[in-house]
Amino acid sequence: MSDQLPLTPQEPGLSEDVAQQAPSIGDRLRQARERRGVSIAEASATLKIRAPILEAFEREDHAQLPPRVYALGQLRTYAAYLGLDPATVAAGWQGPPAPEGPAPTPSQSATSTFERFATLRPSVIRSTRGLLAIGGLGLAVLAISGFMVLQLLRFILPPSIAITYPIEAVSNLEPGTLSYEIKGTADARASIVINTSAGAQLTTQADESGLWSLIVPLGTGRTEIVANSVKPGTGGGSSTTAERVFVVALPDKVAPEITVTQPSASLAIVDGDVPISLVTTPNSEVAITATDTAGGLIASTLTSDATGAVAGGIALPAGRWTLSFSVTTADGALGQATRTVDVSFSGVTVSVTGGTSSTWIRVWVDGQLDPTISVSGKTMAPGARLIFTGAKRIDIRSGDPSALLFTLNGRTISEIGSGTGAETYAFLSTGKVQKSSRR
Repeated sequence: MSDQLPLTPQEPGLSEDVAQQAPSIGDRLRQARERRGVSIAEASATLKIRAPILEAFEREDHAQLPPRVYALGQLRTYAAYLGLDPATVAAGWQGPPAPEGPAPTPSQSATSTFERFATLRPSVIRSTRGLLAIGGLGLAVLAISGFMVLQLLRFILPPSIAITYPIEAVSNLEPGTLSYEIKGTADARASIVINTSAGAQLTTQADESGLWSLIVPLGTGRTEIVANSVKPGTGGGSSTTAERVFVVALPDKVAPEITVTQPSASLAIVDGDVPISLVTTPNSEVAITATDTAGGLIASTLTSDATGAVAGGIALPAGRWTLSFSVTTADGALGQATRTVDVSFSGVTVSVTGGTSSTWIRVWVDGQLDPTISVSGKTMAPGARLIFTGAKRIDIRSGDPSALLFTLNGRTISEIGSGTGAETYAFLSTGKVQKSSRR
């Protein structure tokens, strides 16, 4: 067999054993902390983990640590705070050391056991067998009981939550900063819920190792965020919260104010548009951006009148949406506000908006002519908007469907109509649109 080279460089004068020694987990934690220039007390205050526990991790003093299932969670949080890989540190962590003592060689052990066994009387051997059977059963019962207790503790104990980045409790940011990515740790697969002082609520999920990250929208000035975690399966919430504060510096230019009255915080909308009512700088364009938890994005604009008032609505598909309102003045100053809404549909809701030219429509809701429209139909002027709600089906006949804009349950429907004359289309609660024979 060929000689193997050492895996790490060896300095002259050092033995091979010394050269191959690597720092223990405790040493790695201590060295990482000293590199960061923080004390045990500072780390304890930031992570909300008692200082004696952090010291025990660095000394590898298992007698001072909580049960292993809790210790590993705190160890992952401490490792992430120090810039180490939590999974690697947790995998390298050992349990309490076994008692030291000379171990007999296999041959000595086997020979000694055989000699003692050969001198036993048959009755003693039978008694020994019975005791071994009882002892084995007892060990099995203890193992099962321990496993059940561990699972019960995992079930009833509240989930953990910690923010590891940014480390600082208060972060001062440059003017114009619109968002910030925060990172943290929690129980594996736990749901993370973050509420901001601006009224937004955001959610994400921790991965198998308990790591999570989320981009939080920020406004000008001070934004406070509070993070909670929810245990998967049980729905139990964390007993503590993790908080951070972000302060976006005010620009040299004065940002316009936006006062949003609708939608209200955490509004729930069923079968309709999201109402929008706000006050800002007169005669200004208000940009509206809606994003959902799945990454969908819908943009719209409204214009304030001479008093600064804005009224309207925006059609959104079912889901949880975060609406961002922004106004930019002529000198480039930016004002922002956010709201979170939940949108759902119980049947079929269709909105019709007039296009560049007038055309007529006739509408049937669940097979009956809509009472707000006469038998002969109604003319849709450019920019006019009507909303119809039914249980299963809405049929709309128009002199030129291609001149109209349709939304079905908040989803924009494009390329309706051939542009060659009157046509009828059925909008179904299943989300489908199809030709109809109604006239």
